[in-house]
Amino acid sequence: MNKSIFWLIGLLFVASFSITSCDETDGVEDPYANWEERNQRYIDSIATVAKTNQGNGVGQWKIVRSYKLPDLGLNEIEKVNDNVYCKIMKVGDGTESPLYTDSVRVNYRGRLINDVVFDQSYQGELDPDAATPVGFGVGKVITGWTTALMEGFGDMKVGDRWEVYIPYQLAYGRSATSGIPAYSTLIFDMNLVEVIKMKATGRNIIEDVKAE
Repeated sequence: MNKSIFWLIGLLFVASFSITSCDETDGVEDPYANWEERNQRYIDSIATVAKTNQGNGVGQWKIVRSYKLPDLGLNEIEKVNDNVYCKIMKVGDGTESPLYTDSVRVNYRGRLINDVVFDQSYQGELDPDAATPVGFGVGKVITGWTTALMEGFGDMKVGDRWEVYIPYQLAYGRSATSGIPAYSTLIFDMNLVEVIKMKATGRNIIEDVKAE
């Protein structure tokens, strides 16, 4: 009789533990639930803020149409997701913006709308004097970056520091990559350190350095 009671108590304990475990699992929120919808609402809100405070001074915004898209026709309406939204954090001393064929060196940190950092070239707060900028070709990165940097579009200049908001259509689109879920609006803290002009030989300086 005692053995039966102990067996029953043990059975009830296991059942109770199983129910509790299920409840705990079910209670965990998916941080990327409704991700596409949330990202669209986010970029819509950024576009609204940017439109009401456009300018070239610190704290003001630039709205830059993707360099890959043609100019709007007379009866066409601008779409929020066709633009990159740049908040000016610092105005540098540079006077030149990079061309598509140029290379640049940039300090940057990239994060998602939930503040998850997915890539960065420096740790902690940015100290331009201590940070090591990353070099790349202007035409070799996502559309949103090229648009923000390039002459005739974002016109970013050496020393400028911007907070750049890129809709997923101008980033990685419907595909997930390297810790970035599909449909992700990307937010970059970008500081342009150097513009490296294409050499007369047609070779990129950064490519020459890597080849040595």
